[in-house]
Amino acid sequence: MKHESETKRKLLETAIELIWVSSYGSVSVDDICDEADVKKGSFYHFFKSKDELIIAPQWSPRGDAIIFGIGKFSSFLDFAIGAKKPVDAVNGGAQIAMINADGSGFRKITSGANNSGFASYAPDGERIVYRTMGPDGDGLRIMNLKDRTVTPLTAEYDNFPVWSPRGDLIAFIRRLDGDFEVFTIRSDGTDLRRLTHAKGNDAHLAWSPDGEKILFSSARMGFKDEAPYTFAPQPYGDLFVMRYDGTQVEQLTDNQWEDAGPAWQPRKDWC
Repeated sequence: MKHESETKRKLLETAIELIWVSSYGSVSVDDICDEADVKKGSFYHFFKSKDELIIAPQWSPRGDAIIFGIGKFSSFLDFAIGAKKPVDAVNGGAQIAMINADGSGFRKITSGANNSGFASYAPDGERIVYRTMGPDGDGLRIMNLKDRTVTPLTAEYDNFPVWSPRGDLIAFIRRLDGDFEVFTIRSDGTDLRRLTHAKGNDAHLAWSPDGEKILFSSARMGFKDEAPYTFAPQPYGDLFVMRYDGTQVEQLTDNQWEDAGPAWQPRKDWC
């Protein structure tokens, strides 16, 4: 069992590295197996195809499990598909899954035809919030991990939810008039607030450890030299930080690269 979990983890890590360096469409199953030095039969023992990929993993607050999305996610990982308009929201279908910290106990905790992903733990580790899109409805959902009951939180084109370390708010992205803006909402569905109003996309949120600030990526400053360096379907510009209520917005980066996907160190004053 330990050997199997190590092989599976090796395949996943190799696939992510190759796709990051090249692109989803240019990396084959043979490429993954050759680089990982794993037989092709082992790949298909763990995965139906290359299409079933892992995205947005997150540790549980207790550090005993990892939650992630598993599915095709082709509009995010295949730039050729992502560039087409419009992009199918179902995107091949995807589910929320969990695995123990030692690589054992893999299980999918959602089902159905929707594309579900980008889960975030509540600070107590007993609930998650995630986004879903498809024939069963769009928006954010909260799942109780003990009994798997699911409660709708929103019903709009919402994405990338992150639960505040204080447990009081959930920050997320909502598409409005062609742009993505930052919102917050309480876990009971009340106190919905829009925090950003700038032109361009705001996304890739990260709470500070004390729940006082939100780090995010924004295209509000436009693109100077970034565009020639990326083929991503959703380019972003610079990093910003603001208070949890949307005030005291401060720009952190300004360079020729695309700055996105930020995270905080455990210390409250570093990111």
